[in-house]
Amino acid sequence: MNYLLQYCQRVNRPLLKSLLLLCSAIFLVCLASCSSDPRPSTIELKAKSVLAEPVWFNAPERFTLRTDMHDIVTHPFFDLTAFRTKDSMDLSYFLTTPVGSAHQYDLDMVSGQLYRKRTYCEQKDIWESFSEKINRPNFSIGIIPRLLDQTSEPQMVWVFGDKDYLFDSEDKGRSQSQRTRIVGGFVLQFCNDYPCRTYQSWLSRLVLVGVNSFDPKFKNVSTLKELKGKVNWPYVKAFAQNGWGRTTSSTVPEPAYRMVGEVEAEKALDFAFKSGHSFTFDEINSLRKNCFYLYDYLWRSQEKVRKNMMSKAQEASDKLAKEIKRANERMKAMQDFKMNTVFSSSIEKDLRSSEGSREEQSALVDFKRFFLNFYSNYGERFRTCTKFVRPANHKENSDRAWFFAFMTNWFHLEDLDYYYMCPRRSWLKNPRLTSGKRRFDLKEKRQCSSLDLDESFEQSVTVMASLAGADKPHYRFVEYDYGIGGSHKELYSWVPDNGKKLGCNARSLEEKVVLFPEDVEWKDFFKNIKRGRFDTIR
Repeated sequence: MNYLLQYCQRVNRPLLKSLLLLCSAIFLVCLASCSSDPRPSTIELKAKSVLAEPVWFNAPERFTLRTDMHDIVTHPFFDLTAFRTKDSMDLSYFLTTPVGSAHQYDLDMVSGQLYRKRTYCEQKDIWESFSEKINRPNFSIGIIPRLLDQTSEPQMVWVFGDKDYLFDSEDKGRSQSQRTRIVGGFVLQFCNDYPCRTYQSWLSRLVLVGVNSFDPKFKNVSTLKELKGKVNWPYVKAFAQNGWGRTTSSTVPEPAYRMVGEVEAEKALDFAFKSGHSFTFDEINSLRKNCFYLYDYLWRSQEKVRKNMMSKAQEASDKLAKEIKRANERMKAMQDFKMNTVFSSSIEKDLRSSEGSREEQSALVDFKRFFLNFYSNYGERFRTCTKFVRPANHKENSDRAWFFAFMTNWFHLEDLDYYYMCPRRSWLKNPRLTSGKRRFDLKEKRQCSSLDLDESFEQSVTVMASLAGADKPHYRFVEYDYGIGGSHKELYSWVPDNGKKLGCNARSLEEKVVLFPEDVEWKDFFKNIKRGRFDTIR
């Protein structure tokens, strides 16, 4: 202090006064900024985010997906990683619905794009155990990259923290990960047809619960018990049991979701990775490569089938025309020489020759043979591929894109417990019996014709639309997620909908949902031949 006093005495007093005033001003500015906003700066937040590199869609043009600027987009599920840190319970996730959002969003696994799933609105608790109105979530909703839960859906995580501490979900088509610290988990159960009297009839999935590590409010929160002391947990439970919809297809609305069984943080995280499926890098590459090959095989083969059927039909038509011409010539000759008995014998022989060409006629049902063979040998693999891998780029080949849209929808109907009965030419409900088996065995050989199968694809969209109209589980085809609250992303993909609705008039807040483009039709295999210049072929 003596040295400081001697120095101050030697310094010019006006200069010292100016320096003191400057230091005081700087101190006050820092104090004001720190006290008014204790959160990390935007620069600090951005430095901690992880920006995914576009690998999944970095593929041949017929499979790729690009932004309006022609940049390859990233797939949040396959291009990001969880970056699990077990000791600190930290985990990376992709944000789908931010806290307080007016709309719920979901990730389409095939296109890797977010889409609006529903619009929130005020509703009462279907279980009648929470007295307040339920509207928007007081937490953020996300998924863990590359991790499927025990229901084969992306592992869900609910994260508590202020919205200002979230990163942008995208940057020029490249997805960014968020960071959370897991503090526990719970079991969210789903009942398709309430009351689901047995425990096994409830479908269960684990939901991880975390806090935003950047939010100082949750800095010291590490357990569910500590979290409940800082948030309105009764509202969280009420939202979990109402925010995903309820059964409205019956005369009286019935519950569809319930929250049960809380789990400690470490056990929840271990269970998620052990009971679910975590994709390795090699598995991702193998899945994509094999599905690309299967899609190309199916597309090339159907083109050959169409070409062969048309070629055979043309040959049959030309042959029949020649037979008719020869018959007419013979008829004229026989009329001239009054050889009616010879003519009768000759035409019978000609007709037998034409009708006896079984190969010519069987070629007309090549689509039947091809599709049933494909279904038997590759059906299950195709079903798996359509859940994760994009089959076509509509901008590169729209015909291919719509062909796979119909083909995928056909398999989706079977996933929804429907079966196409060829003799009846109709889709029938295929429920499970008490024995566990289905009413119709999907593996049994079907007695179908090409015409039957053409009918099945034409009807598939109508059947799916009827399910949607009855608030039953269904799929809807999203070209572009437009409208208020829409993600404004191109999907060109079927997205699932379990048919459950919120307990309020949410539909009035949304535009009319189009299940499938009305101007798109199935390109028939057999009917196209009949409608063309081969109408005489039977």
